[in-house]
Amino acid sequence: MRTSNLYLFTGTAEIFIQNRISRIISSFDKKQVAVIKYDMESTSLIKVLEDACTPPLLEDIKIIILKNPIFLSNKVDNTPDVKAFIKYLKNPSDFTILIINATNFNIANNNEIYKTLKLTCEIIDYSDSEEIEIKGWIKRTCATSNVDITDSAIDLFLEYINLDQVRMVNELEKMIDYSLESHLIDENVVKLLVTKDLSKEIFNLIKAIINQDVSKANQIYQILASQTKDVSGIISMISNSLKDLLTTSKLLGAGYGQHDIARFYNVTPGRAYYLINDAKNFKTAVLEQYVNKMADLDYKIKSGQIDKNIGMELLLLQL
Repeated sequence: MRTSNLYLFTGTAEIFIQNRISRIISSFDKKQVAVIKYDMESTSLIKVLEDACTPPLLEDIKIIILKNPIFLSNKVDNTPDVKAFIKYLKNPSDFTILIINATNFNIANNNEIYKTLKLTCEIIDYSDSEEIEIKGWIKRTCATSNVDITDSAIDLFLEYINLDQVRMVNELEKMIDYSLESHLIDENVVKLLVTKDLSKEIFNLIKAIINQDVSKANQIYQILASQTKDVSGIISMISNSLKDLLTTSKLLGAGYGQHDIARFYNVTPGRAYYLINDAKNFKTAVLEQYVNKMADLDYKIKSGQIDKNIGMELLLLQL
């Protein structure tokens, strides 16, 4: 059996996982390979098995890519479908390459399918990428379109997107398309086309507040206030983020998994992955305490009891 018939991709470095999958596909002649993609949130294992066991009609090789592999979670029962899938993994079809894309997915170590995959497939893990790797990828991607990008533009771009790799790909394509005539991406292009993502800084501010790090909290808040000129917006983002963290913490405590939480919020499993990781930084009771503090501040501001600027600064000083 060729282990290259089965791949499992894990980790959080989405752009590198996608690039590796693309290289697997491009290693075959386009006329010789059929590529089929399934979202396992809406596809049964039996459907995948039927396809994997059916020879391609016009091509030599069939590549099946599975995303959102909920069958690797800890809530999967040992059903006939699961048993049949495990049997297939032990003896896969020669004409099918099965790729399981578990990017940003929390795999249960005691899952029977995962135990089998560890013995039968090639597992490729791409953990969080180093910044130097990301910068190299950005330069290479621009170079393929004959576009140069300055080092200062890369630094500003990474600051704006907070290493959100899905957004990174989309925003980089937008900048490249804009710069096809000038062949240069500089800081002005980044400022013109890319919207700064404040979610990471809001989380860092919440972390500093809960850790009662007055100096750090004030530093982050002053930077955000100067960048956005919108104190009301900052207060709203802090409140909403705290509520999401609290709700996620409670859902985890109730036994909800990553895909349950993704469905609850109607977000992608990748977004749920980060919500869960962030929520695990704090105790539920502490999150409740600060949700109430922000609600009290919001009431005082809206009822005219306190100015929004003074109210936020007092909250930080009283940590």
